[in-house]
Amino acid sequence: MRRSAVLLSASLLTLPGCAGSVDGAGPAGSSASDGSSAATVSPEVATAVDAGVVSYREYVLEQARQTREASAVFTDAVRAGELEAARAAYAPSRVGWERIEPVAGLVEELDGKLDARVDDFEGVEDPDFTGWHRLEFLLFERGTTEGGAPLADQLDADLATLERELAEVDITALDVATGATELVEEVSRGKITGEEDRYAHTDLWDFAANIEGAVAAVERLRPALEAQDPQLLADVEAGLAEVQAGLGPYALPEGGYASYETLTEQDRRRLSAQLAALAEDLSRVPGALGLE
Repeated sequence: MRRSAVLLSASLLTLPGCAGSVDGAGPAGSSASDGSSAATVSPEVATAVDAGVVSYREYVLEQARQTREASAVFTDAVRAGELEAARAAYAPSRVGWERIEPVAGLVEELDGKLDARVDDFEGVEDPDFTGWHRLEFLLFERGTTEGGAPLADQLDADLATLERELAEVDITALDVATGATELVEEVSRGKITGEEDRYAHTDLWDFAANIEGAVAAVERLRPALEAQDPQLLADVEAGLAEVQAGLGPYALPEGGYASYETLTEQDRRRLSAQLAALAEDLSRVPGALGLE
């Protein structure tokens, strides 16, 4: 995925569902919170960022809708007792969520219900352990759909609530800027180890979706960064292209990705290094565009 970087706006958003201001952001050219001097951005750059944020918000809502619909295929199979169909639908049901995970996480009460792993609970039988990974354990570790219907019902309900609440969430330019970095860091610091989908081993699906989400944020704010810091844009584009190329050999002809267990140690190390470098480049974007 050869694209660009995520940014910020010194101007304020006043559109319905968008933030009236960027939390912690001062005027362009002001000192950043770490004492460094933020770059000065022109009105044209600020306007380009604002337009990108509006477009990104539309993308978020579309991904939330797609997640709800894809998950319905998954949960229908669980309720029907169709084990293999449910297993096949598990990874695709998560793609939209993984693309927008940092923004979806702004609905805090749902983040843990939908996507928490067993590590956050007393064990797999903890009644608070719900969502995708609870069903993943049932389907892939225990090899059954028995007892999954209530969990499937709750997943459907929680995703419907997420879609409604995201429509009311304020998304700032800073959310877009940091979200791309967070998506890459999440892969670099966690998913690259295979810890996310430890029963299904579908981590590469999540990995790819996280990168796709970073690309989506970057694309919408590309004009601003191109005007403000073309070299940083080139660095981010090169990093995204490297990561995509690294995933390419694991892509399946029918769509999706091979099991995480097929990832070689050499490729894991290489991808980890590439992701760390990409995250570092993305972390420079807010300063380059005048955001604290």
